[in-house]
Amino acid sequence: MLRSKRLCVLAFISLMVFPMPVRPAGAQEQKTSDAKPAKVVAEDADAVADADAVAALRPLFDQLIGAKSTRATVELSADTIVDGAVVNTQTSVYQIASQIPDQFTIYLKDEQQRARIFCDGATTTIALSEQAFTVLEKPLAMQQAVFELPLPMGPYPEPILALTMAGIDPALSLMTGMKSVRLLDRNKFRGQTPAIHFQGIQEDNVRWDLWITQDERPKPLRLRVDLTEMLRANGGLELPPGYQYALRFDFKVWRIDHPNAATLFRYNKIEGAKEYESIEAYFKEAK
Repeated sequence: MLRSKRLCVLAFISLMVFPMPVRPAGAQEQKTSDAKPAKVVAEDADAVADADAVAALRPLFDQLIGAKSTRATVELSADTIVDGAVVNTQTSVYQIASQIPDQFTIYLKDEQQRARIFCDGATTTIALSEQAFTVLEKPLAMQQAVFELPLPMGPYPEPILALTMAGIDPALSLMTGMKSVRLLDRNKFRGQTPAIHFQGIQEDNVRWDLWITQDERPKPLRLRVDLTEMLRANGGLELPPGYQYALRFDFKVWRIDHPNAATLFRYNKIEGAKEYESIEAYFKEAK
């Protein structure tokens, strides 16, 4: 993950999802990079991933790279854990549809936020709430949306978007900037579904576990992302002892080459909704 993206994650978490006080450390000037992540090549994957993991992930990745369209529903549970006990859980739902080359919609709904991005390939409109929207100056490319959304939509959306958007190579998100990627086991998921379990450790100390079905055309079942060590190592947040923050994404719907109506990607103004010049203008007024 780019440093600028990591800082956005830290800001989102510290402002929106911690249920207990977390004291920011002394402010420091942060430099962000505008460079795009380098495309993953075979040598990069081989350097960090075992051969079994690369071979088992490739059928899933190839499906997404070759997909003309997708439809997905993903449930997110964000757990705050102290000394092994879950002290708070926040739930939300992503509904995502896409169609190559650059038509997509991303909808996030939870108790605090209902935001949706519409892109028909020519215009990108962001429904900031049911009563507010803004139109971006330039349309948002699908790969750009995966790497860096124009507004926060959950604490860590990149891997979910990488696993649900048509024509996108998930390796750019799941195999770049890694310390290791391993195939851990082939135990049945929840004791019922034949599955493959992978674990990745990123250079920024984020740890993820991914379960996919074990068949010729695998589907993602669950992604668990532990952000604790990244937050602790970053130094920007002072966490209490025994603190853990982890996300669980459950894939309830995941379809490749699913027919999507063009209306999914176009914003229909709701009566009474106010248009803002920018996202910044909306949040400034909301303060």
